[in-house]
Amino acid sequence: MRLTRILPAAAVIAAAFSFAGAAPASAMVLWCESDPPIEVITPGGVILTVNNMIYVPIYDRHLARHFPVSATAVADGHGGTLITVHVQVAWGVSLAHIVSSENRYQVASPGDGTGGMVVTTYLDVPIT
Repeated sequence: MRLTRILPAAAVIAAAFSFAGAAPASAMVLWCESDPPIEVITPGGVILTVNNMIYVPIYDRHLARHFPVSATAVADGHGGTLITVHVQVAWGVSLAHIVSSENRYQVASPGDGTGGMVVTTYLDVPIT
């Protein structure tokens, strides 16, 4: 084969790849851990369950079970209840994404933090 045929063909192929763009790929694989549900009592005496999903990089998954969680419920001043959730991110975790949710009223709140931080999320439910 001649070099005069190979070089133009290689240039066309290289140009096609450069216009095609990069293929989508995930830079980080996540590990999800669900903490045991937390029950809170609204000011009106209703028991609600708060779930917390914790997403961490796969290399931090061994720390995923070391996230203490607490929650409080107070009247929001509009006839509902404001649930405040505190999640202590385990030391050594590079990044944690937390999603707190209350499924009966379909409310959720996300938050992010790194090792040693306390991530606070807020859920406003329409019941006292």
